[in-house]
Amino acid sequence: MIAMMRVDDRLIHGQVAVMWSKNLQVDRILVANDQIAGNEIQKSALLMAAPDGIKAAILPVEKAIGLANNPRAAKLRILLLVNNVTDLLRVVKEVPTEGVKVDIANVGRVAGDLENKKKITDTVYLTDEEIAQAKEVGQSAQNYVYQPLPGDSAIPFMSLLKED
Repeated sequence: MIAMMRVDDRLIHGQVAVMWSKNLQVDRILVANDQIAGNEIQKSALLMAAPDGIKAAILPVEKAIGLANNPRAAKLRILLLVNNVTDLLRVVKEVPTEGVKVDIANVGRVAGDLENKKKITDTVYLTDEEIAQAKEVGQSAQNYVYQPLPGDSAIPFMSLLKED
């Protein structure tokens, strides 16, 4: 089962991957990303960042959705990672989110172009299109939060998207 769906520009990375993996007690990390799934160098780097004892896979978004919906996955605890709101929306539309924490934590700073993005939090910057997609995610995800680290308080993400 999916323990958490998370948007993080960096995908699998040291401190957060280890902290979240331990906090959620996952045995699998699934990265859903079309570009990285086709780039062996990026895939290798991400797989090396996975914590010991936790299997990781990097798949195109549609294949990741298929794996997440496979009945055999129900026996696993999976942290599903994407690095953008568009891919999160694709996943949320096709994978049940009941009982799943959906977390937008770090997105928008790495890609740059901050002048065309709205600062939602210190770690989340979104374009108008991404804000619309984030709102659409909120229509399906019941436990939809902003929580960068396990020790941070979870803030309902929709409350961060209220109009000024």
